[in-house]
Amino acid sequence: MTLPTPKLDDRSFQDIVNEARELIPRYCPEWTDHNLSDPGITLVELFAWMTEMLLYRVNQVPEKNFITFLDLIGVRLMPPAAASVDLTFRLSAPQQEPMVIARGTEVATVRTGSTEAIVFSTDHDLTIVPPTAIYFLVSPNGSNFHDYSDSLVRPSPLSPIFEESPKPGNAFYLGFQEDLSGNTLALSFRCATEGIGIDPDEPPLAWECWSSAKQTWVSVPMVEDGTGGLNRRGTVELALPYDFGATEVGMKRAYWVRCQVAEPGPEQPMYTGSPKVLLTDSYSIGGTVPATHASPIRGEVLGRSDGKPGQKFQVAQTPMLPLRKNEVVEVEVKAGWAQWEKVSDFSASGSGDKHFTCDPIHGEIQFGPSIRQPDGTTRQYGAIPAKGARIRLSQYRIGGGTVGNVGPGTLTVLKSSIPFVASVVNREAAFGGRDAETIEHAKMRGPKQLRTRNRAVTTEDFEVLALEASSSVVRARCVQPGPGRNDPPAGTVRLYLVPSLEGVMKPTPRQLRVSDALAADVRAYLDDRRLLGTALDIKTPPYVWISAQVKIKVQNRLESATVRQRVEDALYRFLHPLMGGSEGKGWLFGRDLYIADIYAVVHDVPGVEFISEAKLFPIEIATGKLQADTIHVQVPEGGLIASYRHLVVVEG
Repeated sequence: MTLPTPKLDDRSFQDIVNEARELIPRYCPEWTDHNLSDPGITLVELFAWMTEMLLYRVNQVPEKNFITFLDLIGVRLMPPAAASVDLTFRLSAPQQEPMVIARGTEVATVRTGSTEAIVFSTDHDLTIVPPTAIYFLVSPNGSNFHDYSDSLVRPSPLSPIFEESPKPGNAFYLGFQEDLSGNTLALSFRCATEGIGIDPDEPPLAWECWSSAKQTWVSVPMVEDGTGGLNRRGTVELALPYDFGATEVGMKRAYWVRCQVAEPGPEQPMYTGSPKVLLTDSYSIGGTVPATHASPIRGEVLGRSDGKPGQKFQVAQTPMLPLRKNEVVEVEVKAGWAQWEKVSDFSASGSGDKHFTCDPIHGEIQFGPSIRQPDGTTRQYGAIPAKGARIRLSQYRIGGGTVGNVGPGTLTVLKSSIPFVASVVNREAAFGGRDAETIEHAKMRGPKQLRTRNRAVTTEDFEVLALEASSSVVRARCVQPGPGRNDPPAGTVRLYLVPSLEGVMKPTPRQLRVSDALAADVRAYLDDRRLLGTALDIKTPPYVWISAQVKIKVQNRLESATVRQRVEDALYRFLHPLMGGSEGKGWLFGRDLYIADIYAVVHDVPGVEFISEAKLFPIEIATGKLQADTIHVQVPEGGLIASYRHLVVVEG
């Protein structure tokens, strides 16, 4: 229990008025009219109001002292975090030569009369490469291959690509000479209508490619299928991932894309015969690149040095995002510009170290101070720029905040035209944007930081410091090693992180994944604070994906569609990693899910008369298949529940 904070004076406005009125007969007995309309009573109330304001200010002194103490122990407000999203550029026509869309290309939302445009910039170059198909292999089982590569270079008849009666595992493979990472690959097929029996809008096919990062086959999102499941002439467009890699298939090394017969879902029809196809053309019609809600400001001159210790300079535009490794302060020298190194503080800086600190909340750059030591000498922490030298930032970024969590299909405006680029769009919603930390939140975080003493020893230390490492981390769970459990080995600390999902009610596996950049930021922060000999393993929590199916009866005279939507929203909210659980603060790590939880949540929704049936289906997220329904879903230690898709049926 925290210590109670005393009020220095707890009198209210009415207390002061009553006390003044009681003193009237003693000091002014001839004053007999004490009604509110009397001018004297009006003056009493006026002075009582002024006194109450003074008392209010006096009572803020303990809070001010507390904030000052937090400042002394090094608590700093966390800067805003920028939302991120993949931007897909589409060309007006296929190009014969590689085309580069430069890093920093800006794309914005449509500006309206009431809202400003929200600008995103690409994180790295996107190279759109014309593909060259060199291999065409067909395999019934992934080990035996038939080579139809000649059909790519000379006129050939249509080739059956699966067995006579197609089975799951039948596949054909297309090998390319170039690395097409991030490209939108268009494959033109000439097909014979023989793969009948399927739903052309939902064929039992899985398009995959080889991932160099995971060293396995990964699913490739299909942008468009104009062939109706390889049953008519048309084009298939695939959004290839960033880690598209080369491997060997059938003793041939290339960048491979394969189309495999998938296990059909419930009531999904299967091929009755093998399609016959011929690849007539392949080209890149665009590409996808990650982008961040930020606009770069390059080469801004902050001012000139006066040669004194502890100089501070202000950037011109805020809010400012935390500086990256290549974003540094540059000081003018005779030979040009010298780069200085960013540090968190000057405690380990010598008088000759070219160090600076950056406060992104206030957009402030500071150089090392000169501090008087106990023995009377003065020590300089960090070097001082020469007097008269110009000081500039090589680059910094402005942006960030929840305003960047825009919906899908909203980033469509190119800030500057690019030849041969017809359009740009974000196919998914942007996520990860967070506003700068408030004083109230920092006051809650301060005692935890004091307890950790800036050292990661206990599990709580790792969790608290992980939240400090990046404003994009919302939850953290540290797992201790132990015998007989599926835990990391002794000497290894496993840390599960949940990234920011501001405004995302139905997160996808990609949105829940801990990005390499976020893991690197947290690891770098903790490496300076963990014990020697302790290994750190940062991972995405093991999510258990759940689909709930509920049948309800709606109370009379209520709109069934409205109640059904309320139930769906309640399920998505309850089974959410950040806002779920009984307290609404996120599903508890490692807590199992029971069918009784679903009954309790649905029953509390206004308008639900009763629940006739409820089922829980664990989901195999890699394939999207429902497993057998259950009344108890086990969650591993450090794991979380996540919603896949929920179905609510209203009886009658």
